[in-house]
Amino acid sequence: MATDSKAKRTPYDANHVAIVDEGHTITALYIPDPELAKDPRRIVKDIANRQYANVELVATARRFYKKDGASFSGWIVDSGPYSYSDPIANKREAIASLRHHIREYFQH
Repeated sequence: MATDSKAKRTPYDANHVAIVDEGHTITALYIPDPELAKDPRRIVKDIANRQYANVELVATARRFYKKDGASFSGWIVDSGPYSYSDPIANKREAIASLRHHIREYFQH
């Protein structure tokens, strides 16, 4: 019995990105295996595990504080080596920016 590996994969698009909110870090992952996608928090905690080699880190939003040495207090969205947002004042706007970066990721 032959199986079609594409039938088991999640469609490659922005609608199939798992967003894991851990308070001061929000991670967006494309997880092609639907079984792995059931528990994205586990993947975030162990992203370097070879089991997750096909998972793509799409973007992250991180909270920074002046009191901890940052030059600003706010959020930065990172979606690649050359794609950082300007500081964002609040979490709601950071999540909106994160979603925008996710859409852009799949347009290229």
